[in-house]
Amino acid sequence: MMPLSAPTDTVSLSIPALAPYMKLLSRFVETCGEASGLARPDCMSLELAAEEIFMYMTHTTCPGNTLNIECRNGIYYSELIFRCSAANMNLRGLNIVPVSAPSLDDECDLTEIGLLMAARSVDRLQITMEKHNQIMLCLTKEKTYIRIVEEPPAPETVGSITVETPDPERIKHFSLLVGSRFPEQDRPSFFHYPGKLVDMVAGGKYHCLIAMDARKNIQGGILFFPRTEKIVECFGPYVFVPAAGVGEALLDACIGKIARGKALGLLNSCGLPRGLENNFEALGNQTFYPTDGPALLVPSFYRHLHEDPGAEVWSHACLESYLTEHYRRLYLMRQIRLIRDMRETRSGFSLFTAEIGREQSRASLSPLLPGADCAQNLARHIRFIAQERIRNIFFTLDLGIPWHAELMPFLLGQGFRPQMIMPFAGRSDLLVFQYHDDAQS
Repeated sequence: MMPLSAPTDTVSLSIPALAPYMKLLSRFVETCGEASGLARPDCMSLELAAEEIFMYMTHTTCPGNTLNIECRNGIYYSELIFRCSAANMNLRGLNIVPVSAPSLDDECDLTEIGLLMAARSVDRLQITMEKHNQIMLCLTKEKTYIRIVEEPPAPETVGSITVETPDPERIKHFSLLVGSRFPEQDRPSFFHYPGKLVDMVAGGKYHCLIAMDARKNIQGGILFFPRTEKIVECFGPYVFVPAAGVGEALLDACIGKIARGKALGLLNSCGLPRGLENNFEALGNQTFYPTDGPALLVPSFYRHLHEDPGAEVWSHACLESYLTEHYRRLYLMRQIRLIRDMRETRSGFSLFTAEIGREQSRASLSPLLPGADCAQNLARHIRFIAQERIRNIFFTLDLGIPWHAELMPFLLGQGFRPQMIMPFAGRSDLLVFQYHDDAQS
């Protein structure tokens, strides 16, 4: 069975959220970043993000509370994790968007900048509520790799096709073939960084298979990883030759690797070769808005690996018919329960988490805490992300969490539309919305 996470080296530090400990934190992050192999500029960016978070916690969020900090070496990235008790914390400022200004360029109270500076310094910033009333902030800074855009010669096909686990040199060649032959909406951006893909596979979470002919010419390949304990996600199969059976051989080998584990299904969100689409259920389409040119539809697919055990999901009445129709089409057994507004009091401030990928101009939002200001907070996030020139904005709800369903009418009212259901990708299924601005169309 595949490991659920990459093997990592982890170093820990516990300090109080008090200003005199800033130097200790900075030295800790600098040392760990250098030991992880980050280049000096990347190490400084991670250090800046850590200082921004520490200052905010020291002055606003949890002054004096104990912070448990971990630095992990993930081979192709360095990860910094802050954990502390959420009791009596001011969680409003953990939103990535300042309350008093929609852009960092506008004037606003410095105590409300929150995680904006930190998010701009790293590749990903994720906030998670954990057990025992703990909150986790995770900063990820990826190593700098050489971006290579070149087109290797078209592969020949000689003799029979076999599927193998590639060595690093063949992973790099596979990466170059994908990056040069498939448009950006059909593959992740890391295929332009062959050295990065090698390190991703070496880390143990990502797995790669390639198809080769009798002379070891690469005919195609597939990359896959466990998204959750119940779902494996794949990129590809990518096929580089007209020879029949290459995609089927790669898909069969991939399923053979994962079918003996706990995974209930296989997810593909970058499209499939046309001949393989009949082996999957169509989940729906995302719209890819490139920097230039017209919008493009990117289909997503799902394949059952084991019998569906059924589940309970929650919905607002405005999307009950949508869920009913799609679950019937996907042959998924779901008990749809409707939330009911009985005029109960809603108080406090909502908290959203955001992951922003600037290279593909993509932002993914999800709710972390409910609050009376959900509609206003959502509008602030949309304005900010649009001003950051991010063109592809998504919002994900976990249908296994009842209060997430309360956000459905707000999302519809702000220009989001449901795009697809991702089975078992969260506590239950995930419902993915996409923001559609008429000006983009």
